[in-house]
Amino acid sequence: MLPLRVCGPPPFPVVSVLPVRRFGSSPLGLHRFLLALVALAALIGMAPAVEAAPRRAKSHAKVKVKPPSRAATRAATRGKARAETEGAALSSGKVAVFAFAGEDTYSVRDHVIQALTDRGIKVETTLPPVDTAEQYRDMGAVMDLAAYVHGHVKEMPADHAVATIVIRSGVTGRKLTAATFTGFRRGLPYDVEEKLWQRLGAVFTRACVAATKPRPHHNQPMVIEAGTPL
Repeated sequence: MLPLRVCGPPPFPVVSVLPVRRFGSSPLGLHRFLLALVALAALIGMAPAVEAAPRRAKSHAKVKVKPPSRAATRAATRGKARAETEGAALSSGKVAVFAFAGEDTYSVRDHVIQALTDRGIKVETTLPPVDTAEQYRDMGAVMDLAAYVHGHVKEMPADHAVATIVIRSGVTGRKLTAATFTGFRRGLPYDVEEKLWQRLGAVFTRACVAATKPRPHHNQPMVIEAGTPL
């Protein structure tokens, strides 16, 4: 069909009429068009994720592990040195354990000795108790003792018992602390052995550390009679 040519300006714009090809007329063309739309939608959806990935990478790159401060380093060094000092003091410490009053067949004293030896402490079991703090101090200087252990066991109703354990300094001769353990009479020695260090370990440790330091000179060293000469 040819367009009609008219002299002079046309009363309206001349539009060339061309046949329009519809996608519906070709299944292959429609399929390609849908695939293009799906691909475009996928690209649009991936764009924010692609942009966010570098941001996350940058945020991770900014995280840095701070080195420990000088105060923390000094505290760790002091803690390590103190642990080494305490360990050496315990391994060289010596404790005298006197006979416990009120004991029967179930010996609390034996389990106290076992708890101390398990920690590497040397235990002296043959010394007799004395009367005053000065005498304990002098005996501790002569025997190089870090601490003394006294004990008393009292039976209670319903087959129960109470054990009181007293710790005395081998350096000053004075009482440091006391602890009470309560339980069934037959099981009390095992309870004392299990819980002794948990409750009194810090006191024994301080006493052993104090015994490693030079002791002040007081009176003449006390002479301990070992027995009557033959």
